[in-house]
Amino acid sequence: MKIVAQIHTEITYALISNTPLEQIGKVYSKDQSLAQCRLWLTRHLPHAQLVEAPSTSRAVQIVKDEPGAAAVANELAAQHHGVQILVRNIQDKADNTTRFFVLGKKPSGPVGGGRDMTSFLISLGDEASAHSGALLKMLMPLAERGINLSKIESRPSKKRPWDYYFFIDVTGHYENPNMKEALSELKKFCPMVKWLGSYPAVG
Repeated sequence: MKIVAQIHTEITYALISNTPLEQIGKVYSKDQSLAQCRLWLTRHLPHAQLVEAPSTSRAVQIVKDEPGAAAVANELAAQHHGVQILVRNIQDKADNTTRFFVLGKKPSGPVGGGRDMTSFLISLGDEASAHSGALLKMLMPLAERGINLSKIESRPSKKRPWDYYFFIDVTGHYENPNMKEALSELKKFCPMVKWLGSYPAVG
């Protein structure tokens, strides 16, 4: 499977419960959803216990049968489970958006004109623990060929301490000659260079 497109969707959250606001002592939701509504929750429900749920939809299911509890979720979840919406638009940022990837079995071809984006998963392995310039060394083959980095995220590999995976988004398509050259160089010292997909940079 490869990433073939990206969609940016506006995310709005509501406080959902069959209990009046002043009687709520517990708020359920997914960790990211609670984090995206932290200011509102701190201001309006400062004494409420925040409890992680597997999903926002599951949070609504829980509060349907639990007096004194509320969920942070979207309005659709409230309608689906038949629970009241107490307050709308409680997210901290008005322009709160989430990026979703569209996956497909066949990679998408290049759009061209600088409008392509490519995602990789890269591991530095022993390079990272050997010296502090490992991350710079990883980015140099891209920079030297005019490939711009638009996003980088690190996640622990959980294999051993200080071993990380890097998710990177760069401009350009996997099939571009300069991208192929950069990858060839990266593979000389990175134990893993995985192409996740190339897709149009616009939503």
